[in-house]
Amino acid sequence: MRPSPLLSAFILLVCPHRAAAQQPTPAPLEIIRLVGGSSLVGRVTGTGDSKVHLFVEGLGDVVIDSAAVASRSPVPPPPSPPSPWSVTLTPSVTLISTVVPDVSGSTFGAQMKLEVTRTGARGSFTLAGNTSYLRVDPDPAAVNQWELAIGGRRLLTPRWVLLGRTGVEVNHVQYLQYRSTTLAGLGYFVVQSDRVSLLLAPGLGYGKSEQTAEGRVLSFAAGVPPSVEGLMTGVHDVLTLQPTSMLSLKQDMHYFWGLSSDTPYRQAEFNAQLVGMVTTHLGLSIAFRGQYDSSMPPPVKRALWSLMSGVELKL
Repeated sequence: MRPSPLLSAFILLVCPHRAAAQQPTPAPLEIIRLVGGSSLVGRVTGTGDSKVHLFVEGLGDVVIDSAAVASRSPVPPPPSPPSPWSVTLTPSVTLISTVVPDVSGSTFGAQMKLEVTRTGARGSFTLAGNTSYLRVDPDPAAVNQWELAIGGRRLLTPRWVLLGRTGVEVNHVQYLQYRSTTLAGLGYFVVQSDRVSLLLAPGLGYGKSEQTAEGRVLSFAAGVPPSVEGLMTGVHDVLTLQPTSMLSLKQDMHYFWGLSSDTPYRQAEFNAQLVGMVTTHLGLSIAFRGQYDSSMPPPVKRALWSLMSGVELKL
């Protein structure tokens, strides 16, 4: 009696799956270390008669005398890929140059900076914030300077990158109620290697700032506007040096000027940071920062210099 077509189809579908399920699981990869010091990596296919049968990729079956085997151990699993997220916390002592001559001298204080970065194959996203506790005589010490910034990069080609940044800063030390800046540009890696990279990026932006009550009084006395707002253009650069895995130097600078002829405006910022890592997660840092804002009313200094020395924690 011949089986029905439906039964034949069922047998054809089920039998291959059963045969596949019955196939033996391949032996795990092992490291066979020999008495002479060399080693082989492969799958042990059998033992017996004082022999070890090993299948080595690219060589095929290898037979080893058991007396020549010093040890056997499984191949360790590959390391997990690094997390795309990184967190850096930097507490530091801050020294700021003279802000208002004959009113306050150099200012000491403390600063706390937190930076969260997500890095991918094509770019990165960064959220950074810092706050400073400073004393400006004759005023008491207070949290009178803080900043929050969001930035991103997107690689278009191995050399060309699209980047943008927006941030807001409160700087009562310099009589600024707030300063907000949004910038975008197309950058090019002039130098790019594992140890050295240099990125140059011209771009456009929009800036706005307003002074505190004291700053507005000084602006009125000096005959200058107490606030600035308008389109900006300029250039941005980022230089990174990594001479060793434990030592790095990063420098970035931007210089922008307003496009409005009614309110001429110049803004610049220079940052340089040297970090020496003691361990994977702990390092020592020293940073230098220079800021220039042409809207500052006299006698407030338009240029402000800061020196920060602290500890860097990578989480």
